[in-house]
Amino acid sequence: MTTVLNLDITVFLQTYWQKKPCVIRNALPDFTDFIDEHELAGLAMEPELDSRVISKQAEQWSVQQGPFEDFSACQGQWTLLVQGVDRFLVEASELMDRFNFIPNWRVDDLMISFAVPGAGVGPHVDQYDVFLLQGKGSRRWRVGSPEGLTNKQPVQGLCQVDNFTPVIDCELQPGDILYIPPGWPHDGVTLSDSLTYSIGFRAPDQVQLGNYLAEHLQTQLTGIKRYTDPDLTLSGSPAEVSANELDTLKNLLHQAIDNNNFSQNLLTMLSEQGIDPDINEPVDSQTLQEHLASGAKLIKLPGCRPLLNQQFPDCLFINGEVINFSPENYPLMCQLVSQADINRTDMAAAPDELDIFCTFTTLVNKGYWEL
Repeated sequence: MTTVLNLDITVFLQTYWQKKPCVIRNALPDFTDFIDEHELAGLAMEPELDSRVISKQAEQWSVQQGPFEDFSACQGQWTLLVQGVDRFLVEASELMDRFNFIPNWRVDDLMISFAVPGAGVGPHVDQYDVFLLQGKGSRRWRVGSPEGLTNKQPVQGLCQVDNFTPVIDCELQPGDILYIPPGWPHDGVTLSDSLTYSIGFRAPDQVQLGNYLAEHLQTQLTGIKRYTDPDLTLSGSPAEVSANELDTLKNLLHQAIDNNNFSQNLLTMLSEQGIDPDINEPVDSQTLQEHLASGAKLIKLPGCRPLLNQQFPDCLFINGEVINFSPENYPLMCQLVSQADINRTDMAAAPDELDIFCTFTTLVNKGYWEL
């Protein structure tokens, strides 16, 4: 674990996570910005990144979607927001590692925003947990109760809520963090030119999980069960669907969900991050060993967060694919894929050393790790 936060993690999880917001003063006392507004603007010109400019002039809101060729949209009180920065910058990925007390599969991405004085995106609600880390400058944040909210959309692409009575009203300085659970309205207004780092999380809803199940079933060549009713009896009306028939239909879905094949495919789909790694010059296992023996290290691709599950101790789920390895190495794999880097000594702890080298040779050749 690389967590280095000025925070009692156990107390935070028990008291605040998904329960209520809180301000964590001086949470990252050593934090310095690894990006400025000019570099952020450069990222907003990249088509691979989702970016927006949200501005307000004379009480009129506007939303401009990137990628940007110029920044003429930055008028009045404006904010530039860029999503998924952790997949492009090593420093951003390292920042995300500070929050690895939350499981990988729950992590979404890092959004960085720059705003001028008076700017914000208006009072709004997020359907996910978020840590708001203050970089340079300062912002005033107000957080309200999740009850009695009225939604509105002042312009297409911008969802807000009506003003609320704050339960938290604070000013964040560099290194401070505001944690906000899902559904709690919040509104940030910049006091001085400001960078904000939003560490966001994901929580699939029933619609998304249903889509996962449908996608899984469409890939199955065998084992698909169809409704049968060999014990059909005479009904009082052909329009009536009996309770037993309805239960049988629902049970077909339960059987599909409880199948181990779906569990494995669900983990595979949860690991999908939309990463497009550069394919390295292929190496073989012997060459990899020689490099590590000479002092080289393996570094994980920025933003890459693999998944493991004890039910499938020979599977590494990564970016929508499965890499197999010896189940003997499962405990060590849990450790290695969570480290910032891997050296020869780490590999030597493997119960099946040959297998661990073969596994990471595959991962290097696919671009998820590099020497």
